[in-house]
Amino acid sequence: MTPIFTFFIIAIVVGFVTAGLKIQFDRFFAIILLMFLMGLSAFSAVNVFLWIMLFSSGYVLWDNRIKIKSMPAANKKKIVTIVPLLAFTGALIGSIAFFVIDVKVLTITIGVLALLYGLRLVLVHFKPNELDYKTPKQIYQKICGLAGPVVSGFFVGLVGTSLKPLKIPFAIKIGRMNLNQVYLGNTITAFYASLFAIILHSLFLGQNVMTYGYALLGVGLWLAIHGVYKLTSLFFKNTWRKPFQIIVGAILIIVSLRLI
Repeated sequence: MTPIFTFFIIAIVVGFVTAGLKIQFDRFFAIILLMFLMGLSAFSAVNVFLWIMLFSSGYVLWDNRIKIKSMPAANKKKIVTIVPLLAFTGALIGSIAFFVIDVKVLTITIGVLALLYGLRLVLVHFKPNELDYKTPKQIYQKICGLAGPVVSGFFVGLVGTSLKPLKIPFAIKIGRMNLNQVYLGNTITAFYASLFAIILHSLFLGQNVMTYGYALLGVGLWLAIHGVYKLTSLFFKNTWRKPFQIIVGAILIIVSLRLI
């Protein structure tokens, strides 16, 4: 396949799948398709994906700017102080690990995450009453608030993904936290983590490849994926989502076996 044809195939598949799953920023599927269809190494696929993550999470934050402005002053202070500090700490450790490990180890790590994400899609489903919890368990809320940005930062720095598909079920099923609040919190963390990871990867690479090479492909893919996402969302029915989620999860499990 020609590069331009592969580009559009990736955009269509990722945009359609993430619209069906209502995933707006942690589009992990793009990494796998960049490796399988475009022939990129695990390292290159992650570096391209960081740009997709940055712009995807940035768009979601812009879309929720009114909600963010209406947050209590204490929460807004944490967003610009504690959260970026914790996210940077995780991104720094993850980025160092990214440049130390072997490409085979990174590929296996991506495969393990694909397996876990697939199992989550197949096995974990939310009931209507679980989507709007009002009183979270305080201990788990504190754990997610402090450890969440570090964990997300680490995995973004290492493999590009913020671990959102696993963190959200934990926060809701175990911590009884509010879905919208958890999703927004993860988006904020992912934005900081991807920004820091891009800067750190650029410094470690010692060249402008993160600015020109990967950025051009990453930003272009994000625009195309976002367009497909918006178009698919217009006709994708809610009644299709659960069986679609199971099918996508099963495919991820099968694909993971080729990476592990």
